[in-house]
Amino acid sequence: MAGETQTQAAQAAPPAGDAPPAGGAPPAGDAPPAAGAPPSGRGMDKPTVFAAALLVAVGGIIYELILGTAASYLFGDSVVAFSVATGLTLFGMGIGSLLATRLATNPGLNFVRNEVSLALLGGSSVLILYAAFSLTEVYWLVFVLLSLALGVGIGVEIPLLVALLKEHGRDESVGLLSKVLAVDYFGALAASLLFPFVMLPYLGLMRTAYAVALLNVLVAVFMLRRMGRRTRWTWLARLTVVFLVACFAASSAIEGAINTRLYQDPVVHYESTAYQKLVLTSFGDDVRLYLSDQLQFSSLDEARYHETLAHATLTSVAAPASVAILGGGDGLLAREVLRYPSVREVTVVDLDPAVTELARTDRLVSDLNEHSFDDPRVRVVNGDAFRFMDTTDQTFDAVLIDLVDPSNERIAKLYSTEFYAMVANHLRPGGVYATQATSSYFTPHAFWQVASTVRAGSPGRTVVPLSVNVPSFGEWGFVLSLPPAGQGEATADGTLGPDGGARLFAATPLPEGLRFHTLDSLRATATLAGDHPGPEVEMQASTLLSPVVYRTYQQDMSRWRY
Repeated sequence: MAGETQTQAAQAAPPAGDAPPAGGAPPAGDAPPAAGAPPSGRGMDKPTVFAAALLVAVGGIIYELILGTAASYLFGDSVVAFSVATGLTLFGMGIGSLLATRLATNPGLNFVRNEVSLALLGGSSVLILYAAFSLTEVYWLVFVLLSLALGVGIGVEIPLLVALLKEHGRDESVGLLSKVLAVDYFGALAASLLFPFVMLPYLGLMRTAYAVALLNVLVAVFMLRRMGRRTRWTWLARLTVVFLVACFAASSAIEGAINTRLYQDPVVHYESTAYQKLVLTSFGDDVRLYLSDQLQFSSLDEARYHETLAHATLTSVAAPASVAILGGGDGLLAREVLRYPSVREVTVVDLDPAVTELARTDRLVSDLNEHSFDDPRVRVVNGDAFRFMDTTDQTFDAVLIDLVDPSNERIAKLYSTEFYAMVANHLRPGGVYATQATSSYFTPHAFWQVASTVRAGSPGRTVVPLSVNVPSFGEWGFVLSLPPAGQGEATADGTLGPDGGARLFAATPLPEGLRFHTLDSLRATATLAGDHPGPEVEMQASTLLSPVVYRTYQQDMSRWRY
């Protein structure tokens, strides 16, 4: 596997005459050829070993990516998840490379044993991790042990393949080792491209794990045939293939059973996309959407969130005609924007096409968003919001930023000074933009850091922090950026500056038909509660090169037990 050193792999070939360790004699029927006898399996040549090395390299890297992805779905912090998965897997590979010296007396069959064992553990890794998360409190320990165990199995592979070639009289020392490792590294590249672009989008996480496990077993069967050996491991490998094929076919049912335990309400839609895990639940009148196990909305109170973000922005700009929504793939924010008669075009930019497709076609969600994506004024763009703002020539009267919390460095770029500067540059004269800014109560430092970043990203504009209570989330924050109007910040009565220039929430009338807000309640969002834990000093702005907001967010979240 990629990451193994030449020294570690070379340890797989002990000097001629080394005896197996005491008590380590292979069982009857699995013994190596007698001394002086020609080696069995004369088809064991370099192309065979190189092919095996390529395939096991693909499998090893994908197992590592599977663990990191599954942990990021469950634990929410992709940096920690992938760092731990990578570090522990590589550490386990080092241990496996050292253990390989004890297995080199019968490298062919030991390689087969390792592949079958690795297939059973790796194929079931997602199931084991999700079961641990839903049933126990020690899921982090399970994640650590899984990463370590898979690393050990991966680390054994290349040394045993090198030892197998040596056993069959093909010893070229460093030249041989370098070629095997080169093939191994080439396989790592193939795996790193296959996983995100092919396997995860089309198979999902659990099916991908079982598919890679099947690859391991098929390599084992292939090696047994090339060695010309028939042992009980041949039949065990065949039984393992049957088992893994059955698990692959039953993956949807297995995932459904797991999700039933993960979510309080019945799961009515489950989908693993190239970007995240998408789950929709329904119980009575409460429809909930989860992305990577993080709640996005509850139908019982989502109006508090979406009406605040939409109407605080659009009532503060005169006759908005062109509006961009960055995120908001569920269509709920577009529903609110379309209430304004002046709106002529709405551009929704959401990364995941599976989310926008769900919003358009699933009855529970489309009824909730009032079929907003079927309105001819709405254009849906599936792409990265940062990339879109960097490349588009469009300008807007208002931009609404409805993205997931900045819980990792990948999302943090959408909470950076550079991003907010791009948004401001695409506003028409008098234009307004607003962003969701995490919980103003549970993550107060992150909330104020977003406000500081908005201010630094578009200097000279007026920044207004807002907060509203959303029972499903708690007290929730938004940051509104208005064009300069007079001097000073927003006052409690909704005016901007002592000269009474532009009026907050008063440039365009509030539309009718809202579920939650009136003009008075909307104005009240600009007055934060007296017990609001605001910062004592101005927070550091978050940038692309220094994405401090995600670390601040994680520190805030660590104070709470949920």
